[in-house]
Amino acid sequence: MLSKDLFLKYILLLSISFVLQIGISQDIKVMSYNILTFPEEGGIDRTDTLGKIIRYYEPDLFFIQELKSEQGFLDILADFNDWKDNYDGGTYVDQISNPSNSWRLQQNIIFNKNLFSLIEEEVIVTDYRDVNYYKLYFKDGQKGDSTFLHIYNTHLKSSTGVNNEQLRLGMAEFVIDHIRNLPQNSKIMVAGDFNVYSSSEPAYQHLLSENATNQLHDPINRPDWANNVIGHAEILTQSTRANSPGNGAGGGIDDRFDFVLISTAMKGNSNLSYIEESYQALGNNGTCYNQSLLDCATGNEVPFDILRSLQNMSDHIPVVLSLNNPFDISSLVEEHKFEINLYPNPAKDIINLSINSRLPDYIKINNSVGKTIKTLTPKTSEMSIHISHLNPGIYFVTGVFKDHHISQKFIIL
Repeated sequence: MLSKDLFLKYILLLSISFVLQIGISQDIKVMSYNILTFPEEGGIDRTDTLGKIIRYYEPDLFFIQELKSEQGFLDILADFNDWKDNYDGGTYVDQISNPSNSWRLQQNIIFNKNLFSLIEEEVIVTDYRDVNYYKLYFKDGQKGDSTFLHIYNTHLKSSTGVNNEQLRLGMAEFVIDHIRNLPQNSKIMVAGDFNVYSSSEPAYQHLLSENATNQLHDPINRPDWANNVIGHAEILTQSTRANSPGNGAGGGIDDRFDFVLISTAMKGNSNLSYIEESYQALGNNGTCYNQSLLDCATGNEVPFDILRSLQNMSDHIPVVLSLNNPFDISSLVEEHKFEINLYPNPAKDIINLSINSRLPDYIKINNSVGKTIKTLTPKTSEMSIHISHLNPGIYFVTGVFKDHHISQKFIIL
């Protein structure tokens, strides 16, 4: 017979083993950040500075604005994977909208591929700057219907004046028109640098306008921020600097330009729902009106070295929030890791598939706007698909299982 002490130790070991086996679900952390003409400002590469911020907050979804080059984006993605080798990103496409504009900037996303896979991506062309749309599949471990997250990453026209307000409104109209084509009750996030000076601006009003299919909401619901700036100082996001050393704006923290909006389907207690009171301007403790971020370091819960990185990185403060993830994914990550491998990639004539798990129910190939080009039923774990008849571009191979989807992106040259 076990003694009482040995029995308690045995129960403790069983409890620890149980916790390790079932895993612990964690909230999904989101960051939206205008990183200011990345990669360089004044000839200084800021990849290491951004890396310190990323490692501090540890986002699962990272929405980026003001990318100047594909190489800048690839450097960020490589830095994510140097830290934790489980991230992927969207396809970098040079700005298409307004081709005569020499000030060409782009958006993109980086995501935790243990949690999400990219199903579709699209560039929405507007009169001024692209809006980037992404459809992610959420690997929530549920048996049944799939869960998708629709993301719109945008950078609206800057500066004051009626003409600039109208350009912002025009971009917002493109976003809402696209949302109206999504299924009812979709989970949607519209993120980015909106450049609006108050909640009365037409662009902001249009994004939140009544939409019976998929209504958008400002999670913190504080529409009077511009009428009482000091009273809402903790939600302001520009500028981190009283005096800007480079391309960015100065003047200290005095505007709320950066936002993440959510759809009605993301309210409540379902998976991917917004966690109340998690929305914040990272590093802004509300005591810094018209000052640089480092002038308000006393009593700030964000460490001083991270505040310094935030001030040096950009003239914007990142917006962060958390989403509910009620499902344990620890076993799902291992079970579905690398289920489908593609090679060569990029390809010209043939793409080869190697399936490392049970065979999916079927495989489909979609183009970059989500149209299904081909559907196949796999008979073996190795197969080749002829693609010479397809136009060059970005495509997705998706293995559809009863309980989840796994997608891989490939390029046809």
